[in-house]
Amino acid sequence: MLKPFISLLIILFISNINAQTDIKGSADYPLLERLPDFYISRYSESEFDSEGFYFDNKKQQIEGRKFVIDYRHNKSKDLKFEFPTRLQILRNYSNAIKKAGGRILFERHNAEKGYYSFKTSDGKAIWVYLKTALTGNSYTLTVIEQEAMRQDIVINADLIKNKLELEGKIAIYGIYFDTGKSDIREESTPALVEIAKYLKDNPTINCWVVGHTDSDGSFEINSKLSLERAKAIKEELQTKYGVSQQRLFAEGVGPLAPVASNATEEGKKLNRRVELVEK
Repeated sequence: MLKPFISLLIILFISNINAQTDIKGSADYPLLERLPDFYISRYSESEFDSEGFYFDNKKQQIEGRKFVIDYRHNKSKDLKFEFPTRLQILRNYSNAIKKAGGRILFERHNAEKGYYSFKTSDGKAIWVYLKTALTGNSYTLTVIEQEAMRQDIVINADLIKNKLELEGKIAIYGIYFDTGKSDIREESTPALVEIAKYLKDNPTINCWVVGHTDSDGSFEINSKLSLERAKAIKEELQTKYGVSQQRLFAEGVGPLAPVASNATEEGKKLNRRVELVEK
């Protein structure tokens, strides 16, 4: 009677040797299950970051809470094992996302990667980037829960005054636009209020409003966009906050005056800015 039990213990022990465990502190993204027999080999979670997504025939940066999860098959080191094909992994996720009401933004079948989006029941936009390994023994999920950045450093009239007196200019990072557009988003209001307050408290000061971009895209497009954004801010301060048009001058310099390297996403964020420059 003992022999079958002992044999079963041996089988279970061997299975546990082959089964890999998720790295400490990791978890599946709650709305996306993993494929069977895969474990989490790498995991990161950022409160606010960005990722490039292909859709509408171009790559656009989506910002928000970011998750990056690497999955690896339990038998990933077994060269003779028949792993799921790259297309099989891709189709599992794309079909599940479509079934949940999401959509395929872009798929590249020769590289077996895809970009997807869907919305949660409370309306939050979720963006998913799936990249598969050549052998099918691993894949990476990158998820962005789209949201605006919480502004930790708050621009205020006193800070504007101090920076202009010391340096003659100040970078304003609290003014937001949609990608490729010059329409000022609603969350820019606190920064605009403080700029207007500074100008009203200092009636002898005139300023350039200077738009800056990163280096993505053509120079001509970036130059035009930076000028349009500067003009939009100038007009907003005049029409909504009562700043005299004789006190503000708009200009756009596109990517010509970076404050950081455009080789990284963090650097690009710093380069996409508006500056007030004392005239």
